[in-house]
Amino acid sequence: MNLQPLYDVKERLEYAAIAGVSLLGEDFRLQRAAEGLKPLAAASPVFGKIDGGLTKLLSAPQEQRAGLLLDVLALVDAVAYTQAKTGVEGELEPLPAGGGTYHQISYGQISPLLTALTTTGGGRMEVIQSAWENHPEFFEDYRVLPAVVRGLGDSYGEIAELNARILKQVRPSVVPVLKQGFDPAGKKEMARRVEVISALEGAQAAPWLREVLPSAKKDVRAAVITALGVAAENSALLLDLTKSERGANRDAALEALAKQDGAEIAAFWEKELEQHSQSVKFLQPSNADWAIGLVTTGLRQKLEKFLDGRTRPTYDEGTDLTTWCWAIGKKDSPVMLEFWRWADSRMEALDRIEDEKGRPCFFGVKLTERLEDILCHTGPGPLRDYCLNLFNSRPAMTRYVHISFLAALLSLPAAEVYDKYGSYILTKKPLLDRERKETLNNVLLKSLTKVYWNNGQGRHVIVGGQPAGENLDSRWIERLTHAVCKPNMGRYYPFGGVDEVNGFDKTLAELANPGDPEQCAQMIPYLRKRMVETGGWNSLSRYLLRFGGSPKGVLGEAMKKGKPVYIYYVWDLLNEASKVLPAGEVAQLCREVLDAKWIRPAGRELAMAELTLPWTMEQLRAGRPFPEWSEWNKMRP
Repeated sequence: MNLQPLYDVKERLEYAAIAGVSLLGEDFRLQRAAEGLKPLAAASPVFGKIDGGLTKLLSAPQEQRAGLLLDVLALVDAVAYTQAKTGVEGELEPLPAGGGTYHQISYGQISPLLTALTTTGGGRMEVIQSAWENHPEFFEDYRVLPAVVRGLGDSYGEIAELNARILKQVRPSVVPVLKQGFDPAGKKEMARRVEVISALEGAQAAPWLREVLPSAKKDVRAAVITALGVAAENSALLLDLTKSERGANRDAALEALAKQDGAEIAAFWEKELEQHSQSVKFLQPSNADWAIGLVTTGLRQKLEKFLDGRTRPTYDEGTDLTTWCWAIGKKDSPVMLEFWRWADSRMEALDRIEDEKGRPCFFGVKLTERLEDILCHTGPGPLRDYCLNLFNSRPAMTRYVHISFLAALLSLPAAEVYDKYGSYILTKKPLLDRERKETLNNVLLKSLTKVYWNNGQGRHVIVGGQPAGENLDSRWIERLTHAVCKPNMGRYYPFGGVDEVNGFDKTLAELANPGDPEQCAQMIPYLRKRMVETGGWNSLSRYLLRFGGSPKGVLGEAMKKGKPVYIYYVWDLLNEASKVLPAGEVAQLCREVLDAKWIRPAGRELAMAELTLPWTMEQLRAGRPFPEWSEWNKMRP
């Protein structure tokens, strides 16, 4: 017996219970489902009873429909329950190796993620990223993991790259499914598989890489050659490839050789840089002594030609010098420290270098940025001590405050850091020496973008992973909320592509410690004010929740500052709010969103909001949990 008509009736009755009995007369889908049930009604008394109940419901006056609806729905549920069964025919077999493991996760929980991984359209990246951040266990599930692997070939490149980053962080047991169906002559998807396998297996991947190399083509070949660099045993092969390969494939061999070490490798690079100066870019990650010696010696020689100003670099020479500046990378050693002392003693001359058309080359700025990057990635030692006193010894070089502040934050007590640098943040417009004071303010704000509160570690951390010597003094937050000089610090999407946030607000919100009541008391009114001023309804609301605040009273007003929003983003924010706010307050936020009427009308999004939000308010007031997205999605008209 085909029971599909019964399930169609059940679905439409459940929808009517949510939407309200006032719409029953217009529900042609329910009427059609009732017609489809009539053959079953003729074959069985119980189905005949359901058919009679439907006929009575559809013809009843409106005031009687609610009770009749519940009666017939209860009967339909009972009948459907008795017909249900689970299981499939056949023998049980273990899951294939590498295809994921079984997790006790309902399909409703992973459904939005699977949809994002296997379909096209906008908004998918935010769903995948959010799931990875909040439920990493989903990605090891046997239903999800194969979809992530297939997603390496997603038509939207950023999603494909996100999937690759996720796979590099799951267990190495995923490697068999990555190798299954691997095509060495394939496209970018297969190249990403190589990158993931190399990241998961390291040097153990070398035999497989050498096996697939002869048949590898285009992007896949370049990826295989690059991956060969993880094993020292591949040095001779890579040296041979630099002679036989061309273009991107030769570049891949150079990238791989930069990870190797030894006298033969050093001799190769010395000759390579003599013949191809731009190849120095491949040495950026290397911290080997021979690489440091080659880069520092070569860069000094190239810069010294232009220090007296009589000779100016051509466009090509300027480009070459910039590449050498970036090739310093994160190198750190006594030889490197000597280079920084040499650069500091000639910093004014470096700043004055202009190209043949009289345009500044900014070599001093570029080198200072390199120094900052090394400082942020290295621990205590001579370089940090050198940077700590750099601004004191050269106060006219205002950009050095950036370097010395970070060194102080990494080394000194919190109160001492604030006492020394806090006054550089302006809380009122200066009357005297305005240019210098505003410059120092701006440079210090740039420094603070490198600092954030790491909730997992319970401390302030510098971008690059170095922990601050002590957590920031709370006086920083109070001062920053009253700052009057805010340069353009960019625009960001800290919680996906929902809404933009001013760079200053992002820096401040990620700097403050959510566990410090004093800092929370400063942040909550500041963020509420900025919601009204900027319209950052989603991102600033999430920051507010982080600090124990609520967007109630400003959420609707902030929403209307920007473009109409997708209903999923509303659900996601309210779901997040439900984890920290009382149910009654979340219901009030639902009402605020509903009253704002700022949901996209396209795709029936607004109509869906007008159904889901009042229903959610009723659920919350009845003491039920905030609904899953799947429950909202079922109500889409």
